[in-house]
Amino acid sequence: MSKAIGIDLGTTFSSVAYLENGKAFVIPDREGRKTTPSLVTFTEDGVFVGWEAAKNELKYPDSTIRQIKRKMGTSEKIKINEKLFSPEEISAFILKHIKKQAEDFLGEKVKEAVITVPAYFNDNQRQATKIAGELAGLEVLRIINEPTAAALAYDINGKEESKVVVYDLGGGTFDVSILCISDGVFEVVSTCGDNKLGGEDFNKRLVDVIKQKFFDETKIDIATDPLAMLKLSEEVEKAKITLSSVEKTRIYIPFITADKDGPKNLDFEITRKEFEALITDYIEKTIELCREALNDAALDVSEIDRIILVGGSSKIPLVREKVKDFFKKDPQTSIDPKEVVAKGAAIQAGIIQGEKSGIVLVDLIPLSLGIEVENGYFVPIIERNSPIPISAKRIFTTVMDYQKAVDINIYQGESMYAKNNIYLGNFRLEGIREAKKGEPRIEVTFEIDVNGILNVSAMDLDTRNLQKITIQNKSILSKDEIEAIQKEHVIKYSEEISKRKNLYEVMRLKTYSENLIDKIKSALPPAHYGMLVEEELDELSRQIKKYEEELNSEELKKQIERLEFIYNEINFNSQYREVV
Repeated sequence: MSKAIGIDLGTTFSSVAYLENGKAFVIPDREGRKTTPSLVTFTEDGVFVGWEAAKNELKYPDSTIRQIKRKMGTSEKIKINEKLFSPEEISAFILKHIKKQAEDFLGEKVKEAVITVPAYFNDNQRQATKIAGELAGLEVLRIINEPTAAALAYDINGKEESKVVVYDLGGGTFDVSILCISDGVFEVVSTCGDNKLGGEDFNKRLVDVIKQKFFDETKIDIATDPLAMLKLSEEVEKAKITLSSVEKTRIYIPFITADKDGPKNLDFEITRKEFEALITDYIEKTIELCREALNDAALDVSEIDRIILVGGSSKIPLVREKVKDFFKKDPQTSIDPKEVVAKGAAIQAGIIQGEKSGIVLVDLIPLSLGIEVENGYFVPIIERNSPIPISAKRIFTTVMDYQKAVDINIYQGESMYAKNNIYLGNFRLEGIREAKKGEPRIEVTFEIDVNGILNVSAMDLDTRNLQKITIQNKSILSKDEIEAIQKEHVIKYSEEISKRKNLYEVMRLKTYSENLIDKIKSALPPAHYGMLVEEELDELSRQIKKYEEELNSEELKKQIERLEFIYNEINFNSQYREVV
């Protein structure tokens, strides 16, 4: 059996590791470097990846692709030299390069890999990552969450339960996960994150300040010069890293541009405190997400035993200070934050291949999954923070008399309105038993595998007609819509989440009450008594509409009890007249 590898496919840097005698080791390249820039450069001489791409980036800035991870799971295409590439194809170049690096080091062919993703990646993004691995010639054994991989790397074990926070701040994404670890079982109990928050955003803040200062001094807007912006971005990245170990640094770029008076130099000095002031709001947002993860896990800060820092951006002193202040204890950094995720992925690969035993990984689904129902509501089948793999079912019905088919529209997110969530796909179930609305029983099943990838099926329980779909990596949303949705967070929908818990019951009661009203009207005797009941039915209908809008299931039940009383009275009187 060939050795399986663990890959940390990062936004700015990627790394790869393997397992040897139960221990994980990061694989260096020929120059001894343990990380690879997640860059792809297209030139007339071919496609360059990693450090070679970085060397060619200045010469080919318009055909260099960076931060492709932020586009994973979208339908956006990248146009290079009149040819269109999907995000999966670009990521596959990086993965193929990493695969070759591992083969050169290990001296054997590599066929299998575990690849990590941010905990907050949705189904489309996970599917896209798996496809990228397959395009690179890898059998993807498992897609696992980066924070979970980090916890595996620290080899936390023991009989006593340990509650561990993994704070993962990388180049392009942030997530925080809370795990309960005991006797070899690693159970993720909550996870939160932001796919659009990372070190690159810190860089952009500093770039904008320098760009404006340069304009104020020279009246030259270097934002219009791709080569100048590339040079500035590179120097800002270096300055950010330097400021983690010194109090002040200088960014000097000779001949960055020129005007009619000749070449211009860029000279800018910045202190650590000035840089921290630029990014404090970003760091505070990560702390808010930590607070939310604790709330989801029903834990207090005092109950946390360990904090693990992951990702290159977690080396920033302000990050460590804020994390320590919030959790009231020092975070652990004994493993390089840039290496820890790849090492954890390699351990997971070893577990799958049988090289390492005694560990059971229980991961979570980060966002609720469900379908759209009447009036555009979103009803979850699987709630966020449910352990995976998992299978869940719910019974739905028709909303029109003698309906022959239903469309199953699948979404992922936390809003009670489907349109605010992430659209994943749809299919149609036909051949439903023709009956009055509310009578057919349609069973919708959601199954999530160990990679967090979704299969959905729907069956009419009367006719046994079945239709199903595996969610593929596709999106009908525009780039702007996707970015807007991904910026939304669970916090925004906290009130809706509370209401949504009652939504399914309200929809069921509403359908039942409408059917009951129809039965009563058809059974009404043509007399004064019937007119009085008609008036009462109209009032009850208004009350039902009101409580439906308020999502008040308890009051709805009271209205239904009244309807059932009327229906039973009519049936009794009808039977009595027949006897007389």
